[in-house]
Formats: sequence, structure tokens, C-alpha cells
Amino acid sequence: MEELDGFVAGLLVCPDLIKPGEWLPSVWNAAGDEPSPFTDLAHANRVFALIMEHYNSVAVTLFEHPERYRPLLPVDTNSAEIVWEVWIEGFEAALALRPEAWRPLLEADGATVEAFDALTALVDIARAGSAIPLAELEAIAATASDDIARSIIALNRWRLDNYSAPRGIEWGPPPAARKVGRNDPCPCGSGKKYKRCCGLN
Repeated sequence: MEELDGFVAGLLVCPDLIKPGEWLPSVWNAAGDEPSPFTDLAHANRVFALIMEHYNSVAVTLFEHPERYRPLLPVDTNSAEIVWEVWIEGFEAALALRPEAWRPLLEADGATVEAFDALTALVDIARAGSAIPLAELEAIAATASDDIARSIIALNRWRLDNYSAPRGIEWGPPPAARKVGRNDPCPCGSGKKYKRCCGLN
């Protein structure tokens, strides 16, 4: 669930809108080389519904109350440390879907660049794994929840401030409906003239 949470957060703050048809398959099989994990259509629909429920929940939080956003981070039961690496793997998977889409963030305002750099630094640290000194990993884990939340909130703010509707969609008023003349066929499909059918009312 934590990896999915990082993936969803990455999708939602990506400068490009990534539709579910593009990202859903990568939730269970990013490489596309494994058989379907679903036993039947009902099983697939249940899983899709749960994934979309989580996606929508995070989206609503980021849109309506971004200050309340918190990543789902598991806690190691042995050490009581936050295991942020699982979340960041999900975020990295979202980055990989559209790597070129993130370029505008490199030229954004200082807070946005800092937020993006913080998350990509966590990606690099997670990849390095055991090469990082234990004390440094413990320090990162101690502040990971707040650092990730602050970065996602900043990237979300940038995305909302810079969002533009997809090209080809015009948001003007709907076209006016054609007026039906009294002697025209009735639009209800009865075959009668409008004045002898719905036009009587």
C-alpha cells in the first residue's frame, strides 16, 4: 500500500495529466512481462476500485486540503524506524512513466525546485541502499514523513498554479439547441408534427 501511495502522489503532482489507462497496468506489472494476477473479471474490478478509491482520496486531499497531506509510511517493527524507501520506490515509478514531463520543475521557483530535488535525492539514496552510512539513513528516516509531505505539497501547489486544460478542448458555453418549428417532426420520435405532439403542452 505504501508503494502505491508514493506512486499515486507522483501521478498527482506530475506536470502532465497521466490518465488511469496509462498508469493502472504498471501498478501490478510495470514491465508487462508477467501473467495477469487476477483470477477473474470480478477480482480485477475489485482491485481497480480499491486503487481508484485511494487515488481519489489523495487527489481530494491535495486539491481541497493540501496542508493535511501525509504519505503512508510503514514502521519497522524491530527498530521502530520509518521505512520511507518503499514509498519513494512508488514515487520513482511515477517519475519513470513520463520522465520528460518533470523538466519544467527544474526551472520553476526556488521552493518547487527544492521540493523536487529533495524527492529525487531520496530516490538516489534509496537506490544506493547499504552504501549510505547507517547514521545518515537514521537521520533521513526521522524526518522522512515531514520532508516528503512538504515536498509533495510544494509540487502540488506548482502543478495547480501552472495547470492548463488539454489542447483541443474549448471551455466556452454549450452550443445553442436548434429550435424546433411548429411544422417540423417532433423530436420525441413519434412521427407527428411538433404542433400536434409535444408542442400542445
